[in-house]
Amino acid sequence: MTQEKALSVLDVPDLLVRPLSTVNEGPHGYFLRLAEANLLSVYDLSRMGIHYEIGSLQRQRLLPSETVDPAVHQHMVRMAGLLKDKQRIWNLRSSRFCPRCLEESPSWRAAWELYFFDACPRHGNWLVDRCVHEPLNWSRSSLLHSTSGIDLRQLETREAPACVCRLSAMLERKLLGQEEVEPASPFHALDVDQTQRLIRYLGAYMGSRAGARPMKLRCANELDVSWQLTSLAAEIIFDWPRVFHAALSQLQTLSAGQKVGLMGMFRHAYTYIYKGFAESNFAPVREAFESWLAEHWKGGLARRNRRLNDELLQSVRWVPGNVAAAELGVSAARLKFLVKEGMLDGQESVSSTGRSFMVVRRDQLFEIKARLADEMPMKEAAGLLGMSRDRTRQVLRLMFPFARRINDKIYMPWCVPRGEIEALLKLGDELPVCSDLGEDRVSLGHLFKYWCWSSAEVVLLIQSVRSGTLLPVSLAADAVGISRWVFEASDLKAFQENCGVSQADSLSVPEMAQMLGIKQEVAYWLVRHEFIRSEKAGRFSNARVRREDIEGFRAQHVFGRDIAALLGVSPKKSVLLLAEREIHPLGVEGTEACRQAIYRLDQPLGDFLTETSKISSSSGFGSLDGRAEEFCLRNPSKQ
Repeated sequence: MTQEKALSVLDVPDLLVRPLSTVNEGPHGYFLRLAEANLLSVYDLSRMGIHYEIGSLQRQRLLPSETVDPAVHQHMVRMAGLLKDKQRIWNLRSSRFCPRCLEESPSWRAAWELYFFDACPRHGNWLVDRCVHEPLNWSRSSLLHSTSGIDLRQLETREAPACVCRLSAMLERKLLGQEEVEPASPFHALDVDQTQRLIRYLGAYMGSRAGARPMKLRCANELDVSWQLTSLAAEIIFDWPRVFHAALSQLQTLSAGQKVGLMGMFRHAYTYIYKGFAESNFAPVREAFESWLAEHWKGGLARRNRRLNDELLQSVRWVPGNVAAAELGVSAARLKFLVKEGMLDGQESVSSTGRSFMVVRRDQLFEIKARLADEMPMKEAAGLLGMSRDRTRQVLRLMFPFARRINDKIYMPWCVPRGEIEALLKLGDELPVCSDLGEDRVSLGHLFKYWCWSSAEVVLLIQSVRSGTLLPVSLAADAVGISRWVFEASDLKAFQENCGVSQADSLSVPEMAQMLGIKQEVAYWLVRHEFIRSEKAGRFSNARVRREDIEGFRAQHVFGRDIAALLGVSPKKSVLLLAEREIHPLGVEGTEACRQAIYRLDQPLGDFLTETSKISSSSGFGSLDGRAEEFCLRNPSKQ
């Protein structure tokens, strides 16, 4: 032996005892057991140059030959490689264990040395990292005893949630390179380091108390801190993606009413999905997040966001209000009205600068667009019918019970069902066209201009044509719409003399309910107690109500919902406020009260509405269909 070789052999420290490692034993636990057997400390081993790495283990004859003990050899080689390449997976600051496992076998399992391995999957209990009030660390002198000499195998522990135990089992198998215990999990392809990053992300960011940078977790080595992360992460991982989506929705709910983008709402939880989880193994996380965006995100998604693909931007369920308004061809004000009326689901938020921002459901736009296409503005309807706008406005609600304003403001235009207009225009298409009517015939346009017919008589005439009771004889060449209908003058005079209540001039009770915007139960209550007169024909359900009587009722009564809207309170609150002024809704003594509050527009209520309208106008709100002002105009002496 040469002198150099002799010196190198002498430089290698020798150990008195070389206990063999067991399969699945942790590297730090093994070195603590090795140091204890040689009456040394782990620090002494490090100072002597003995480390858990292949060269050092071979020099100290601590690594068994692969032919003698292949299982232990492969395990120690794997642990040495992970200690070198994956240093951040190891919990070097604290020591945790399962007392029951330690009692069964006096060796320190490798999985106990990992971050976020918080529960024992074999016994279903939490691990222990403290002895009384003393934290366990790797600097103690005995593997099985604390620094104060307490036997660790005698310590008590508590039952852990099943999902946390499943998560620990997943971590252990990934650490040991064993077959995946959760083959159906979308995260079966993650290694132990990636799984720990996922746990840290889900447990830190998905909680409602997450701070600005929750991934920067202090004292993650302590069980009192890590169990909160692992408990939440385990619930999410093992019910993927339902709980993940629920957590995202909860975070979105916390910012309801505020206009914030993805970055503003989720902070780094959003960017980390694409930057921190850049590996292909994390594709299930990105896919689940994007599917939630498409289904539930109520903010705007801009094309400048390059992290999101074009398919996602086209499939999002919620779209900004300006995009929806442009697609429907309506104004922003009308879009808000559609949302208010419940025709379209939407949510409005306010930015930090006070600007409002609305999002609506994309999947409802097609249906709303079809419904809007079935309506036309009153101005367009008047042009097609050949009637002036004033005349159309007079007969609108009598002739078209389902006509409505496009918004809830009194100055907004009316819209009319397109189908009813088209049905009227088709009447008489096959009649001959005459340029010279003669003296005995009169067109409907001439009647509009020169004959003093009431609105009810005009509507009754049109309804008679629709029902086939009175038909025009020809069409005027110089007119359009229904104004070109030509009648015998004698027939029109006879018709006016015989005008009375008929099917064309009356509505059924359900139709009246639709016209007034109330429930049928309320409409029948009004008719039954004669607040609106009816003509009964046989059964009460066949009763019919004159249009003029309906309009008369509307002119003399106010619905409690309208007063509530004017006051900006709930309907129940408005009833209490009016009761304080001795103003009570319609009722009949000794019978069941009406299900809807309806008030008679008398002097006390008129004064109240006038006063409230002035306050509302000065506050920037609208008025109650202008009926308070109308009441004062009708009763000037009472002001």
